[in-house]
Amino acid sequence: MRPVLAIASVALATALAACASAPPSHNDASSSRSDAAAKPRLTTNDYRRYVRGNVQAFNSSNVTDWDAPDPQHVVVWTSPAEAYLLTLFGACFGLESASTILLSADGGVVRPGAAAVMVAAERCRIQFVERLDARAMKADKLR
Repeated sequence: MRPVLAIASVALATALAACASAPPSHNDASSSRSDAAAKPRLTTNDYRRYVRGNVQAFNSSNVTDWDAPDPQHVVVWTSPAEAYLLTLFGACFGLESASTILLSADGGVVRPGAAAVMVAAERCRIQFVERLDARAMKADKLR
């Protein structure tokens, strides 16, 4: 699991953010070649199979892990049984190779249209938030 830090924004005193380090890459030196072949990187379509509906908000201070299946989507876990697929308004360049991201959210609450994913200096606004069935993903050994 990646550590997550809640960060108070200097510009917006009420804004909280969750910071997480990148998931281990299947191409890391610590991963074996057979492990990389056995567990290919998940795509957005892989995650879409587990969508259970749109949500209006979630608390970003509990984020424990994240993944970026493509430049326009981020998956965040707030617990082993709770995950969200974030669809961005456009491509967020550098997202797939980022080692950390920041969720910029008013009061630590991620709301579509108001919150953003920060990758380095790029601010990528969140268009949609969809709840994923994290338990089913775990049962299918995708997580």
